[in-house]
Order: sequence, then structure tokens, then C-alpha cells
Amino acid sequence: MNLSNRLRTALLLLAVFAASFLLVFLPILLTQSAYSTPSNYLLVHEGMDLTLGPPPNATDIPLDTTITVDALASAALNDLHLNPPVPFAREYSESSSPLTYQTTFYPAKPLEPATNYTVDVTILGAPVSWSFTTTSESFKPGISFLLASNALWIGLSAAALATTIIGFAVWFRRRKPNRTQENSRSNP
Repeated sequence: MNLSNRLRTALLLLAVFAASFLLVFLPILLTQSAYSTPSNYLLVHEGMDLTLGPPPNATDIPLDTTITVDALASAALNDLHLNPPVPFAREYSESSSPLTYQTTFYPAKPLEPATNYTVDVTILGAPVSWSFTTTSESFKPGISFLLASNALWIGLSAAALATTIIGFAVWFRRRKPNRTQENSRSNP
């Protein structure tokens, strides 16, 4: 096999790896979530309409819930405090209407069961506080959680498997002698 064929084979296998990774990873990333989205509650606080989630005084909130605040200004992670304290993995803010922003806070780990949490957040200089209680059931991750939290590894595994299968197919095809060459060798 000359250098040109090796380069073509390497590029083919690279393309197979990239395509198979994206075909598996992107659908998981775009459709699965490791978090439960809480129902929201509209609250008027100091003349501001706020939509909060989980709702104030809610009970049986899933342990994998997010905290959401929809207001005239986006809330920042520095403005949010959860008691008992919970580390947050990230926040995401998006425009929910022409004048409001919904900020979603993602805890770094599931919340504790049967725990009363108090959320304190400052929005446009105004402190807002509410409480909710989590479910007493222990955290049992579902398929959505498992897929979302392992999407990278699932995508890489699928890409490695597809690339290996195509690589072996190319290798076997190139090792198989050509019928016309075989016939010319046997008929002098």
C-alpha cells in the first residue's frame, strides 16, 4: 500500500469517526436532559412580575430539579444563594419575552431528599426569597439522566466501534487478491 492509499484510508476513517460521533452525540445532547424542569409560579414582588421555579412552598420537588427565575433582568449565579448550600454546575440565561429573561441554575449534584431549601436571589437590587421541599424518595436516575450525563462517552464509543468496523472492512478488502490478477498468475 503506497502513501497515497494510506492517506486516503486515514482520511476515510477520520471522516467515519467524526460522522458517527456526531450522529450519536448530537441527538442525545439535543433531546436528553440530566435535570428536571420545575413548574413555575408567578409572583408580584415590589411591582415586578417574577416567575419562579420551583414554586414557593412546593413539596415533593424532584432531587434533580433546576432553579429558575424569570424577570426583567437576568439573575447571576453570584446573586443566588440556596440554603442549605448546594454547588451549582452552571447557569443559562435566555430571553423569554421581549422584556424578560429566564435564568436557569443547574445544581452540580442532586438535592438532598426531604429537605426544605430556601432560595435567596437579588433581582434589580431587590431581594427575593422563597422555599420549597424536595421529595423524600432517594434519587433514582432515569434513562434521560444516564444518556445526558454520558453523552460524550456514548458518542466516543459509538465512533470508535464504527471506525473499527470500517477499518477492518477496508483492510480485508485490500488483502483480498483481485480475481483478474489471480487468473493471470495461474494461466502463464
